[in-house]
Amino acid sequence: MSTASAPACSRRAVLRGVGVSMALPWLESLPRAVAAATAAAEAPTRTLVTFTGMGFHSQHWWAKGEGSAMELGRCLEPLAPWREKMVFIRGLWNEQANKSAIHCMQTGNMLSGAPLAGKEVRTGVSFDQVMAQKIGDRTKIPSLVLGCEDTVPGLQDGLPLLYGSHISWSSPVSPTWTETRPALAFDQLFRTERGRDDRRVVDAVLEDARSLERRLSASDRLRFEEYLGSVHEIEGRIKRAGREPVAGDWKPTLAAPDRERPADGIPAELPEYWRLMNDVLLLAFRTDTTRIATMKYCNDASILVHTHLGIRDNHHYLAHTQPESLIALNQFFTSQLAYLCERMAAVQEGERTLLDNTAIMHCSSMLHGNHDAKQLPILLLGGAGGRLKGGRALDYLEAPNRRMCSLFLHMMDWGGLELDSFGDSTERLPGVV
Repeated sequence: MSTASAPACSRRAVLRGVGVSMALPWLESLPRAVAAATAAAEAPTRTLVTFTGMGFHSQHWWAKGEGSAMELGRCLEPLAPWREKMVFIRGLWNEQANKSAIHCMQTGNMLSGAPLAGKEVRTGVSFDQVMAQKIGDRTKIPSLVLGCEDTVPGLQDGLPLLYGSHISWSSPVSPTWTETRPALAFDQLFRTERGRDDRRVVDAVLEDARSLERRLSASDRLRFEEYLGSVHEIEGRIKRAGREPVAGDWKPTLAAPDRERPADGIPAELPEYWRLMNDVLLLAFRTDTTRIATMKYCNDASILVHTHLGIRDNHHYLAHTQPESLIALNQFFTSQLAYLCERMAAVQEGERTLLDNTAIMHCSSMLHGNHDAKQLPILLLGGAGGRLKGGRALDYLEAPNRRMCSLFLHMMDWGGLELDSFGDSTERLPGVV
């Protein structure tokens, strides 16, 4: 077992086994057990961006009021228990996203605000990757980039659809690799050698874990055992998912499938798939394996059919036609955020919770399905390490500064990187903090 080198990780340690490296959750007694001479530090602030394409129902995406009395539109109902941890933001935009083709060109600069080139792919480095490149060396993984829908190839109006499949960009011409397979996302967190999956992660580090457990307080021992159990349980779900008949919403109409099962372990049912990816993300934050993450639940212009909600039409069609069923789909999206809030709030980190120590921004490529990107639907959730107050609705639609990049400057501040400018902004949004 070895302590992390950075002072901010003084209450972290790493368990090691053959082919496995497992970071540990926040443990109060760890400094005494591992490095009594190291000063205690507060839990770090995590930065998470979540994304769903094509906006929300035009009549039901709204919030007004304050605190526990804040009223929410129907699309936001799953977040009602978390309204006091939420900031609803109206009126922000990326000006460059309104200068070319719909969909792909409204997504490719979502997190950079940069101009987008035409047939040749060129945008800007997204703010999450600026953070990863400058301060990502504080953790094992500089940033975790996850998704629940694969990249769509081809062109739209002569422009690359690649833009619509990625929100995270490591360079102006290269999107960050987006991992869509739960098993491989899990392996990023814990495995140090590819191909060594003959033993469960927890089994591989068991000797090191037993040595540490003897030195923990009673409360930390319970927390530690719960954490090992959750790692073991999620890995088991991933392995079971690999034995499901077929990934996605497709159901075989033959007595036996007429093609081989996908080997990447994607669950057959979409809700379980998204939940599993959320759980891997939560593990990454809990173990301090990364402090910067993006989760793209679906692409812009997605044609996924959410049959688990009893819906027969694809997402793109619903976004355009705005039927009642779109509200149920939008609520499914915001229920993912509610799940993250619930799980994070249950993890205590010193005097605060993981939710208190996280800044979540949910965004979409347009306000609703008529391609209106002149204002974007934005939610902030969590406490950003005590620097973000929830229970508020902010309106910047008529403000002189309503640039998304002005919000990103705040997000980077909270995550530990202070810049004078980013993208098209040289000032932070007033009223956010």
